[in-house]
Formats: sequence, structure tokens, C-alpha cells
Amino acid sequence: MRFAALILLASLFVAVEPAAPLYGSAAWAQTNDNDYTPLNSRIRRDRQFPTEPRGVAPAEVSEVTRRRSLDMIDHFAKCIWDRSNEDGLDMLARTDFGFTSFAQIGLTNDDVIDRYPIRTCLSRVASRNNSGVQLRYSADGMRRWYIQAAYLEYYPDGATWVRPGYAVAPREYPLSANNGAVQSAMNLADCIVAGDPYGSDLYFRTQPSSPDQTAALRALVPAIGPCVPAGQDFELDPFAMRVWLGEGLWHASRNSRPASTEAGGGD
Repeated sequence: MRFAALILLASLFVAVEPAAPLYGSAAWAQTNDNDYTPLNSRIRRDRQFPTEPRGVAPAEVSEVTRRRSLDMIDHFAKCIWDRSNEDGLDMLARTDFGFTSFAQIGLTNDDVIDRYPIRTCLSRVASRNNSGVQLRYSADGMRRWYIQAAYLEYYPDGATWVRPGYAVAPREYPLSANNGAVQSAMNLADCIVAGDPYGSDLYFRTQPSSPDQTAALRALVPAIGPCVPAGQDFELDPFAMRVWLGEGLWHASRNSRPASTEAGGGD
């Protein structure tokens, strides 16, 4: 699957920020070899955390979290999670990054309104912000909001789930077993998270379009470079990066395990 498919796929997820180039020569794509997966990528078959991953100071995590002012979307995501976390976890288990229609899990729009606290949370957010709220919800948006709220609640102090040297188990794709574009996007996300789990976590916590986000993206470049298919120019929308890393962090935080001595991965 050509990497251009990833960029095309990103456009389907409502990118709201201009594309950001990856800074510096550390982001150059690299060539393939037998220790890596096919599809012309540098993604290891066994996605193993470094034994000495790049650290992020707890104070930096705290400062980034403090500077991130919760906007209406953040409030809404936390509200639907707080009021329906079991339904949220069920949705996350039954879907994947290819979730684009509620019909994929047998729900109509009326079912969605009845099952999830959308009306209640819209009202609460409007009251809190002393304004009317205009929000369009979608299948991919609901998945994204649940991942954000669940991950930040489970790990408020950073990527405390990381165990150096552990490996991330392979993904299951309940909706996208035959969707190469979805799997390519998730391979990239999982590769970056495995290479720099603490940096990925920090980026996910930053305020969109903020100096914190820009700094965190720059710091991720050494982890992104080895994951970029050889021979491809790579410019990434920061919103797409946030969505992909959210998916990668959620998967890795719930599916890490001691690395097998027979695995081909590792640093």
C-alpha cells in the first residue's frame, strides 16, 4: 500500500490544521530489510519498546496538562465518557480506526441518541460555556472522543503504563480486516508509539495548534523517521497525528506484554 493512501485517508478525518512538515534530517525515510514487515515500511514485526526509551519529565507532563484549556469538545468527550463508560468501552472493542458509520455495528441514528448521552452532554456543555452548542457527531468522532477521555482518565499523569522492553501485541480489526489503508495507518501509529511512547503520550496531551504541540511534534521526529516508507515525502497534518497516536496509545496501553525471546523485534 503506497503511503499516499495514508495522506488521503487523513483527509477523511476532518483535518482542521495545516499540514506540518517533519523537521530535520532525522525524519528521512529508511530502507527495508528482512527484520521488518512488508509494504515497504520500517515497522518491526514485533513492536517492542526500547529498553531505555526517551523520557519525559513528570513536570513537563503536568505543565502541558495545565496549559491545555479544556474546550467544548474536551468537555463533551469527558461528559459522554463519565456517563457511559461501559457503552464507550463496548464501542471501542467492537470497532477500529475504520469505523465510519454506526450501521457497521448495527445502530441507527435514533439508536445512537437513545444509547449514548449526547443530548444530556450537549446541554451540560452549553450551560458550562454559557452558549449554544453546534456539534455534529459521527461514528469516527464518537470513537475518537471515547479514546481521548478514557485514556486521559486512566493515565492522568502520563504514560505510566509503559514497561521498557515490553512489546505491543498485534491488533485485531473487527471492522477493517480487509482494509489495507486502515491497517497501514495503524501500523504507522503503532510504530511511532513503540519507538517513543512517552513522547507520543505528551503530544496527545498538548493543546491543538499550540507551541506545546509544535515542540512535542519536533521531539517525535526521530521516532517518526524510521516508520516512514522509503522514498516517500512525508508531511503530516497535526490533527491526523493526534488521532493516529490516540489510537496507538490506547492499543499499546491495553495490549503490552513481555517481549518473546523468539520475537524478531527489539532495539
